[in-house]
Amino acid sequence: MYQINQQTCVCCHNCRMECPMQAINYLGSKYQIDPEKCVECGLCAKLCHTGSIHDVDHPEPVVPHDPVEKTADVVVCGGGSGIVAAVRAAQAGKKVILVEKADKLGGNTDYAHAFFPVYTKWHEEAGMEDCREKAVAHYLNVTDHVLDEDVIRTAVYGCGEFFDWLCSFGTAEKYYHLVNLGDADAHGPIYGPGLLDYPKRSFDNLLCRDDAIGPGWGGTYVKYTMLDAIRDEKLPVEILTGTAAKHIELDGEGRVRGLVCEDRGGVVHITAPAVILATGGFGKSDEKIREFAPWFFEGGTEIHRFSVPTDTGDGIDMLRELGVEPDPERLFISMFGPKHHPFSNVLADIALEPDMPQFNLDGKRWINEADGLFGMTARIAQQPKEVSWAIQTRDGIQTIADRFINNPAFASKAYLYETWEAELEEEAALPVDPPVKKADTLAELAEACGMPKDAFLAAVERYNAACAAGKDDEFGKPAQFLTPIGAEGPYYAILGKRFSEAALGGLMVDGQCRVLRNDGSFIPGLYGVGDATSAMHRRGKLAVISELTWAMASAYTSGNLAAAYADTREGRN
Repeated sequence: MYQINQQTCVCCHNCRMECPMQAINYLGSKYQIDPEKCVECGLCAKLCHTGSIHDVDHPEPVVPHDPVEKTADVVVCGGGSGIVAAVRAAQAGKKVILVEKADKLGGNTDYAHAFFPVYTKWHEEAGMEDCREKAVAHYLNVTDHVLDEDVIRTAVYGCGEFFDWLCSFGTAEKYYHLVNLGDADAHGPIYGPGLLDYPKRSFDNLLCRDDAIGPGWGGTYVKYTMLDAIRDEKLPVEILTGTAAKHIELDGEGRVRGLVCEDRGGVVHITAPAVILATGGFGKSDEKIREFAPWFFEGGTEIHRFSVPTDTGDGIDMLRELGVEPDPERLFISMFGPKHHPFSNVLADIALEPDMPQFNLDGKRWINEADGLFGMTARIAQQPKEVSWAIQTRDGIQTIADRFINNPAFASKAYLYETWEAELEEEAALPVDPPVKKADTLAELAEACGMPKDAFLAAVERYNAACAAGKDDEFGKPAQFLTPIGAEGPYYAILGKRFSEAALGGLMVDGQCRVLRNDGSFIPGLYGVGDATSAMHRRGKLAVISELTWAMASAYTSGNLAAAYADTREGRN
């Protein structure tokens, strides 16, 4: 019998959309397999990229073994962005061993949509400005020079170099498009006149109607391209899945000499002069989140986390053994909301439109809805149980859905919104804690949402009066978004709550991706990549360079540098 581990499932919807028997659906906010419908074909387990689905009647046997000894030039810990570093080092002629704690490669990289190089050969061919130095200066300024200039330069230049290299594998043109942004102000994670877009999910999760989460986007494309390269170029890369890195070994001079790992059967010891830590963040470590962000669990409502189950901060643990502590000011624990995760992203988009009034569990409107997700994030934590209901009539919701469907900017995914009504009714009919409430009257809706009826009805009356007057004295929402809640039902309430994409950082690195001690000195032979590092992160601040951008740049860079460093250690004992 197949079961879903609800503690590790991230609700990417892949298994549900592909199940031929429609045996998978929500029970509360988690997926569950209906044993009455399941025919035990095992497709869901094959599709699950986090290894959260298992045949509990036929567990995989554990075969104990004696300690295994291996040697390599470079060891890469983590098979998400780390696979880029592995391929790059192997192309330099180095023997590489990649260890991945999960049974499948991908990690949080599988969730990521795209990366955003500032300048590539594609930009050059399109006649776009090379504004990489402007980007470096911009990122330094907006972060008050907290981030290291050399690290920012590695991110800006390295991502472009990575993409130019990625194009050498011959398939990038099929999946990526360079979009000319013209005069648009793109000074953010997307910087400069051109956006390198990955517009369509490919390879995995193809039936999924939720465009909020992978697998299948740009991160997945990179993973499969690297695996193809290992096969086609016969690169010397040995991949050990189900193998967790545990301890970094140093020699008497403080240089890396190897890595101690564990698989299900026992210890795997790898002797190598260079180790690349691409171990990811710590979004699935309750212990570390409580240590660095105790407020995370204080809201009273379960927080949906998109981190893979192996995202437990292993890099932090290994560095602590070497006496290196993470800087709490350079960690970022993401928290956003209100959002309709993990449910339909179509309904999530509708619920966050500025003409959808938001009400808390006290029955009160609490925000200028035109502030958007990031504006609401700052205040949702102050609301009872950190929950908000977006409320409107069916006709009002249809008006918003039609706006998405008919908006040329959404033409490529208009088909997603065409099913809004089916998704609305489906979620309202779920048997346990439905995330959409439906009622014929506002009074009944208040009861369904757990709000005090009188307070809610009074709040709706004030809101509708503001709409009629064209002026929102309570919160200052612009008049064009003051859409009243209609006088006739049916009425719907769409749940919004806090969610977390990841907890990031821990390892300080320099511009050469070398892992640093607390005194600023580097550990020879040790490199840090992507979410495991604090390169782009500050407490309470979004990264100015997106996570996948930095992951690709740092993985490409560290693969080059680790291979060069291994050359200097030839003839080692």
